[in-house]
Amino acid sequence: MPKIAILSAANQEYVPFLRVMLISTITTIAPDTQIAFYIIDDHLTPVAKQQLQSLVENAGHQLTFINVDAELFVNCPESDHINQTAYYRIVAPKILAKQGWHRVLYLDADTFIQTDVTPLALSSLHRNIIGAVIDPGQALTLERLGYSKTEARQALYFNSGVMVIDIDRWEDAQVSERTLDYINQFPERIVYHDQDALNAILASSTEMLEPRWNVQTSLIFQRHQPINQQYAQWYQAAIQQPAIVHFTGHDKPWNTLKGHPYTSRYLAVLNQDDGQPKIQMNPTIRVISATNSEFVPHLATLWCSIMTHNTGRHQYQFYVMEDHLTMVDRQLLERVARRYQVPVTFVQVDEQLLAQAVESARITKTAYYRILIPTIITDPAIDRILYLDCDFLCQTDLGALWQTALGDHYLAAVEDAGFHNRLAQMQVDYQSDRYFNSGMLLIDLAKWRAANISQQVVDYINQNPEKLRFHDQDALNAVLHDRWLALHPKWNAQTYMMLNEVPHPEVAGAKAYIEARQSPGLIHFCGHAKPWQGQSNHPFAPAYRYTQQLWQQQNYPRYRAMRDRENQGE
Repeated sequence: MPKIAILSAANQEYVPFLRVMLISTITTIAPDTQIAFYIIDDHLTPVAKQQLQSLVENAGHQLTFINVDAELFVNCPESDHINQTAYYRIVAPKILAKQGWHRVLYLDADTFIQTDVTPLALSSLHRNIIGAVIDPGQALTLERLGYSKTEARQALYFNSGVMVIDIDRWEDAQVSERTLDYINQFPERIVYHDQDALNAILASSTEMLEPRWNVQTSLIFQRHQPINQQYAQWYQAAIQQPAIVHFTGHDKPWNTLKGHPYTSRYLAVLNQDDGQPKIQMNPTIRVISATNSEFVPHLATLWCSIMTHNTGRHQYQFYVMEDHLTMVDRQLLERVARRYQVPVTFVQVDEQLLAQAVESARITKTAYYRILIPTIITDPAIDRILYLDCDFLCQTDLGALWQTALGDHYLAAVEDAGFHNRLAQMQVDYQSDRYFNSGMLLIDLAKWRAANISQQVVDYINQNPEKLRFHDQDALNAVLHDRWLALHPKWNAQTYMMLNEVPHPEVAGAKAYIEARQSPGLIHFCGHAKPWQGQSNHPFAPAYRYTQQLWQQQNYPRYRAMRDRENQGE
C-alpha cells in the first residue's frame, strides 16, 4: 500500500481554501494510497485545526500540523496575494527529514486536485532535487536571478506551487539555508517572492514535469506563447485535461476570477455545507475620496485597482466628497462601483468652512475636504475610515491596513518622502520632526470628533495662511504632529520613493523604502507628473494604464460623449 507525504501551508485566512485542496486531494486519491498530510501552521485557531483534522482522519488519512521559526522570514518581501506563509515551505523539508521522510509532495493551498496524485508523488526525479512545472510567464527569465546566459539556456524557471521534493538531496545541498541567504543577499532581485529564490538555487537541479501537474491560470487563458513545439503540445493537453488546477495570481475563484472553466467546480466544493470552516467576511472597509470632474476618471481607476486586489474576505463602501460633479460624472462612478457590487455614497461639503484656504494652480479647495471628513461621516457606528487621494493605485488587499490598531492616535499615515522639515519651518513645537503625507489617512473618527480636530485644523488655516506651503497637509501636520501613527511606506509609496530620488536619512527607513519599492501596497503618483499624462518613467505607470483599461473599454467612450453633450448644454 503506497504511503505518501503531502505538505502545504496556511494562515487562518486561507483555511477555507486549504480545505478545498484537502477535499479534492482525498476524493481523487487512489483507494490504496495512504496520505500523511503536513500543514505548516501559521497561527491557525484550535477550532480550525480540529475541523481540518477531522476532515482528513474521517477519510482514513493523517494530518499533522508543524511549526516553523517565523523569525527566519522577517526580511522576506510580501504582496497582496503572497504573504510570509508562502516562504515557510523553504524550511519545511528539514522538519520532514526529522520525521523520517525521504520525499514529499508540496501543494499550494490554492490548488484544486483533479486526479490521483500518487504517480506525481512517486515520479522519478532522475537524481534532481525537485520536480516542478514550468512557469509559462517566466520560463526564460533566469538571467535576472543571477544565472549566466549559458546556464539560463540550459534550465527553465519553474512555478513553486507544486513541487515533488527529494528531501535527502535537498538536505545534502543545504537548499533551505542557501535560499534564505539568497533572499537576504539579493533582495533587489526578488520579484516573485520565495519562488524567485527557490529558482535561483534549484532551477538547474529540477526535473521539469508535464504542465498538466500544475495548470496555472495564465496557462488556462493562454497568456504566454509556449517555448517550443513540445511545450505547445503539453500546454494543449494540460488545458484539456488538467491533473492539478492552480489558481495563481491576484484573481481567485473566491474573488474576482472570471471565465475560468474550473471556477464553478471550485466554488461548489468551497461552499458545500458540511460543517467545515467557511469564508468569514470581515467588517466593511470604508474608503472616501474627494474629486472634481477632472479627477473622476482617476478615481474610477483607483476603485478598480482596489477591487481587483480584494481577496474576497471584505465588503467595501465607497464615499465621494464631490466638488461640483455633474450627473454624468456620478453615473460613471456608479457604473464602475456597480461592476464590483460596491455601494457608493456621494456627500456634499460646505466650502464656507474653507473660505480662507490657500489654493494654487495644482492644489484646489477640493484637497482640503479631507479635513472635514469626521464632520461629514457622522454615523456613530462608523468608527474609522480610509481616505485616499484620487492619484493612488492599489496593489494589494487592504485588509491588513484597515485592521491597523491606532491606539491613542487620531490617524495613521506614512511619512512624506520629501523630508521638507516643515514642522520647524512652520515654527511648530514638536517632539518628533516626522511629517506625514496626507494622501492616505486611516482616521479614527470617534477620537477626531471628540477632540474637534477639524475645527482646530480650520482655525490653523485661517490664522496662518502664510505658512501653508503644502496646503492642507501642512495644516494637518501642524495640529496632529506627535499624535499620528507612522505606517510602513508601502501604504503610501510616493513617487520620490519609487524613483529613489530622495534617500531616507535613516538605515531602518532606507530598508523600508527598498521593501516598498519591491512590494508596494498603495502607490501614490504625487507630484506634477502623472501616469495618465503622456510618457512616464514611473515603474508602475504601465500597471496604472492597464487598470485604467478595466473600466475605460466599456464606459469611457459613452462617458466622453455624454460629457461633450453636457458641456455643449444639451
